[in-house]
Amino acid sequence: MEQIKELTKRLIANSFKELLQQMPFEKITIKTVTDHANVIRPTFYNHFHDKYELVEWIVQEEILKGAAVKLDAGDGGGAVRTIITGFYEDREYYRKAFDIIGQNGFAETLSELLKKMFEDAYSNDKRLEDSPVAAGLAARYYASGIITVIRYTLFEAGDSSLEEIIDMYTYLMKHTIFEILN
Repeated sequence: MEQIKELTKRLIANSFKELLQQMPFEKITIKTVTDHANVIRPTFYNHFHDKYELVEWIVQEEILKGAAVKLDAGDGGGAVRTIITGFYEDREYYRKAFDIIGQNGFAETLSELLKKMFEDAYSNDKRLEDSPVAAGLAARYYASGIITVIRYTLFEAGDSSLEEIIDMYTYLMKHTIFEILN
């Protein structure tokens, strides 16, 4: 039963992703999504409250869930690779997702999701118990940095390869601003 539920959610998500690449978010209705997925409207509401929750579920399922597993295992580099790779591989959809603005805009939602993921990882790491940096501040700092790289990947990277983008981010994370400027 759980497998059918997940397959239905994925069907709805794929329908939405295809539609978002064809029309603006504001023009996509629940009926449009369900018609495109060949399911009835109540099926959508059995899984999602609204389009915004669907957008959040997509990024959680496709990218952040895997990154969180790597963070929990102490593999920060793997988590970063998972995040950047996910956005890189589905650039067309995520470019459109960043067009979702307003109270439940994609950038704000992504920022909150990343902050929570980083804060949880930071708070659960025993090695950081004596850190002079509060978990909330560290989480905001790293979420802002990775969002900057995500935006660069989606909108500015041009012909840069995935490996080049990951190498740039890794370089920035391994060097302080003081080291780079000297």
